[in-house]
Amino acid sequence: MPKLLNFFKKKRTIEERVKKIQQGDGEEKERLIKEYIPFIMKTLSNQLNRYVDMENDDVFSIGLMAFNESIDKYEEGKGNFLTFASVVIKNRVIDQLRKESKISEKIVITQFTNEDDEEYEGTVGAVEGFEAQIELKADLADLINKMKAFDVSLDDLIKEAPKHKKTRATAIKIGRYIYMTPNLKEKFLKTKTLPITEITKVLHISKKVIQGSRKFIIAVILILESDLDTLKEYLWTTEGREQNDV
Repeated sequence: MPKLLNFFKKKRTIEERVKKIQQGDGEEKERLIKEYIPFIMKTLSNQLNRYVDMENDDVFSIGLMAFNESIDKYEEGKGNFLTFASVVIKNRVIDQLRKESKISEKIVITQFTNEDDEEYEGTVGAVEGFEAQIELKADLADLINKMKAFDVSLDDLIKEAPKHKKTRATAIKIGRYIYMTPNLKEKFLKTKTLPITEITKVLHISKKVIQGSRKFIIAVILILESDLDTLKEYLWTTEGREQNDV
């Protein structure tokens, strides 16, 4: 009978459980973490686009620690706890990827924003506005993986990204034209090289200009060809601003 009565008791929300844990219930914390291991693994798998092995994959421990961190730092009234935990887990994965690539966050972020944009200062405790930044970082990690097949590294992209607005606008224009032209896009994806001869004839842009922005143009095409919506939005915004300023 007691078990039956317990079954009909109102089930506590996860936010209520987190609050109880933050008040010092260590046993509840262990139960919650164990219960949400599938959630942690799914979040990691979606982030990395691959299966995560709980026993043999080091990234699982990162997800576990991030979930534990989420419990400690979650603030009541800041939104859904699982949404917050997902953001923190993704952020920790990006931190690890950044460490492995030895590229600082400031360099990565500013390559896809205007020079005049304010530098992002995120805090784990703030959910609003934070998810968009984490999504951008995740998209960047995905782009890095895609560029490898075209022999372009993030370091290459940073070094060769056009510094002048007019040059950058031209590079984006070239990338968009290749993406929008089926036979050129097919050739590019197949050969993994830019169709320079065709571009010089149609757009009347010198070979030197194309070669100077080659790796940046490749990145533009890969962004347009992908599901990286955050980077596409940055691309559209950047292109619009720079065309107005030219």
